[in-house]
Amino acid sequence: MITGQTALPYQQEDDLWEPPSRRLARGAGELMVTLGVIALLFALYAVYGKAWQIEAEQRLVEERLDHAWAAAGEPAAPVPGQPLARLHIPKLDRKWAVVEGVTSADLSKGPGHYPKTARPGEIGNMAVAGHRIMSVFWDLDRLKAGDVIVAETRNAWFVYRVTEHREVLPTAVEVVAPTPNQPGVPPERAMLTLTTCNPKLQNWQRLVVFAELARSQAKSDGRPPELGAKK
Repeated sequence: MITGQTALPYQQEDDLWEPPSRRLARGAGELMVTLGVIALLFALYAVYGKAWQIEAEQRLVEERLDHAWAAAGEPAAPVPGQPLARLHIPKLDRKWAVVEGVTSADLSKGPGHYPKTARPGEIGNMAVAGHRIMSVFWDLDRLKAGDVIVAETRNAWFVYRVTEHREVLPTAVEVVAPTPNQPGVPPERAMLTLTTCNPKLQNWQRLVVFAELARSQAKSDGRPPELGAKK
């Protein structure tokens, strides 16, 4: 005979019964928690996972751009998916090699140049798109009027100054017209337009930053002071 121990209390079957409404509420709560975890994981991937992938692609694109600029002869016409310029935004402490094209494959490498828009320094509108992720245009909303954006080509620097930014619908394609927001009007100025999704982690709007060419400088004259000392 075992003494000194208390047996586990007998649990009536009625004690285990749970009303259907309570089971439903508990199941709904568990589902919401699961969906919340999935949404969090998706957000983390969107912010960091894609950013790491694009950074890796950017390193390869940067190497191709440097190699192309070091080669002898005249620069080739833009080729889809290949780099054509470098973009610097000192306020954000960022720079990117810009590829030709804005397909999903193009933008997986970094910012993409809208085909048939102006090239750096040209009269017209140089339009560039980029994902709203940490390694690309995440902080584009920080740019204000007067901030500097520099487009770098093989032989020159083109210093643009931000004029304004807007939030528009994805259908507002007039922002990348040769004269921004005025389709059909012949361009008279050299403009730069950057587009990205808005708000962050969503895509029901586009954040658009407009800039105008302030000056240009030959590479032979050194680095433009707007970029500061080379790191």
